[in-house]
Amino acid sequence: MDSAMTAPDRSGSSDASANTATRAAGIDVSKASLEIVVLCRDADHKDTDRSVSRSIPNTEEEFDKLREWIDREVEVDLERVHVCLEASGGYERPVARYLHEQNVTVSVVNPRRTSAYADSRLNRSKTDPVDARLLARFCQREEPSSWQPSSSEQKGLKDMTRGLQSLKKERDRLKNQIDRSSNPTVTSSLQSVLESVNEQIDQLEKAIDEHVQSCQTLARKRELLETIPGIGSTSAALVLAELGDSERFESARQAAAYAGLTPAHHESGSSVHRKPRLSKIGSSRLRKALYFPAISALRCNAAIKAFGDRLAERGKAKMVIIGAAMRKLLHICYGVLKNQAPFDASLHPGT
Repeated sequence: MDSAMTAPDRSGSSDASANTATRAAGIDVSKASLEIVVLCRDADHKDTDRSVSRSIPNTEEEFDKLREWIDREVEVDLERVHVCLEASGGYERPVARYLHEQNVTVSVVNPRRTSAYADSRLNRSKTDPVDARLLARFCQREEPSSWQPSSSEQKGLKDMTRGLQSLKKERDRLKNQIDRSSNPTVTSSLQSVLESVNEQIDQLEKAIDEHVQSCQTLARKRELLETIPGIGSTSAALVLAELGDSERFESARQAAAYAGLTPAHHESGSSVHRKPRLSKIGSSRLRKALYFPAISALRCNAAIKAFGDRLAERGKAKMVIIGAAMRKLLHICYGVLKNQAPFDASLHPGT
C-alpha cells in the first residue's frame, strides 16, 4: 500500500549540498503499517522544512521498496541516513533489523522520551504522519545512540524466557482461580488446564537449558552468573536474556539505569524533599528477573547480606532494602560478565 509522497523542495540548494547533507528520518510503527518521514539537515546543522514521506505495509516483503525509495527520492547514501523509531512492543524489530543490515544508523528509543519531546514542542495533533515527523525532528535534534540487533542466539533466548514468564503468570492465575472456586466441576477443569500448563513450563525450561548449552558464549556467561550466590540456572538465563550484551553498557550504573534500578531524587528548594525511590524507568522484565534472586542473596550472599544489614540498621524499609539489593546484585552480575571472571567475595568485603 503506497500513499502519496511529498516531493522534496530543493529550492535554494545545489546538487552538491544535497549530496553532502545528512538526513534524519522518523518511522511511526504500527502492526500493519510504517509511516516514514525524512528530513534534511545541511552541513551547517540548520533545520530546514524540506521533507519526503511515505507509508508502506509493515511486512518484510515491503522493506526492499523502502530502501529503493530512499535511494530514489531522498538522493543520499544509506550510510548518511539516521532513522529513529519508538519501541512498539516488538513491531519495530523487523524493520529496524533490516535497516541496520543496509548500513543505516538506527535508534530505537523509549516512547517516554519522544512523548516528553512532543510536549516540549506543544504538539496539539497526534496522527501517524505527525508522529513520524516528530520522531525525525527528535532524531535530528537529539542524535540518539545507535541500536544494535541481538544475535540469533540471544533473540532465541529472550523469546523463550519471555514465553516461560507468560506461562508462569498463567499458572499463578489458574492457581488463584482454583483456590477461589467452590464448584467441583469447574475446579476439575481448571486442574486439568493447570497440569497442561505445568507440563509446558517443564518442556520450555528444558528447551531453554538446551538452547544455552548449544551456544558456547551463552553457556559460559550462565556459568559465570551461577557463581554468584542467589543466582540459579533459571535466574541466570533470565538475566542474560533481558540484559543482553554487557559490552553495550559503559558501567554497572548504566546497566542499573537500563533496568530502572537507579534512585530517583525529588528535591526542590527548601520545601520539597521526598524520599528517593527506584526510578523504574527501564526494563521491568529485568527487574522482575532480579527480585527473587535478591531476596535469596540477602540470606546466602555474604556481600549483599552485609549490605542489607547495614541498610536495616539505618532504619530502611524492607522494600527499600530489596530494591537496593537488586541494584547491587545487578552490579555484581555486570562485573562478572564484563571481566569474564567468577564471583569473588573478597572484592566485596562488607559491601
